Amino acid sequence: MRWSPILITSVLTILTSGGSARPTSNVTSTLYKRSVVCGLNVRTAVAEDCLDNRPLLNFAQSGSLTRPTVSRVAVPNDDEIPPGAACDHVVELQVLQEAMLQSGMCQLVAVLARIGISRATQLQAMANVINGPGNLIFLDSRINRGKASYVRNAMAGAQITNEVVANVAVNAYLRDQTVSSSSLVIAQHLDATITAILNDAVARAQQIPPLHPQVRPPNQQIADQQNFRNTVLHFASIPPAQRITVTRLWSRVLRATLVSVDE
Repeated sequence: MRWSPILITSVLTILTSGGSARPTSNVTSTLYKRSVVCGLNVRTAVAEDCLDNRPLLNFAQSGSLTRPTVSRVAVPNDDEIPPGAACDHVVELQVLQEAMLQSGMCQLVAVLARIGISRATQLQAMANVINGPGNLIFLDSRINRGKASYVRNAMAGAQITNEVVANVAVNAYLRDQTVSSSSLVIAQHLDATITAILNDAVARAQQIPPLHPQVRPPNQQIADQQNFRNTVLHFASIPPAQRITVTRLWSRVLRATLVSVDE
């Protein structure tokens, strides 16, 4: 996935405490974006991620122009991005965003924000995972540029063909055993951070006594608390098997089949 260093410019006006998930220690990452996650405007991921957490793998494009593939090459023993390479966040932020939207977790994040738990605080653990060393690989820039659309189409179940040459190399990259297995672990870790948000919300909701249905909230704060309680407990009642997860969407990407078209 291609990343560029665009700094955060603003946050949604409903936020009053912090506009981005910010580092709190030398092991905490800033949450970056390809697109907004649950209403939080954040800056895009930058190559410096791979300088701060240098990847152990480096994939270069090989094969022919019409049938490209990937080959592992040595990671240079220096502090620079290898020539022709990009810093790839294997599990893309768009996958996390889609899982949060489809599962309804963005609604949960919103009601938590209304009772004073900022989006930045809630999403910080996700930032640490998706921008952490386990999700970073040096990848040939030509493959990296084609990866976002491949992932988007795979998540949607759209047909992916070799008519787009970049798809061939992206498919080979994601089918590498190390890439596929390690990225699946990252997806599972992201789901664990989502579960932690839900568990925290449920614990907070259970501490709020319910109002009688015929009693109107005496003020906006109480109204927000009751809305929070009802939203959280309703969401928690949904069987986990029925929720869209990062792991489920990412597995769909890894299983995507490349369709050959007649030349």
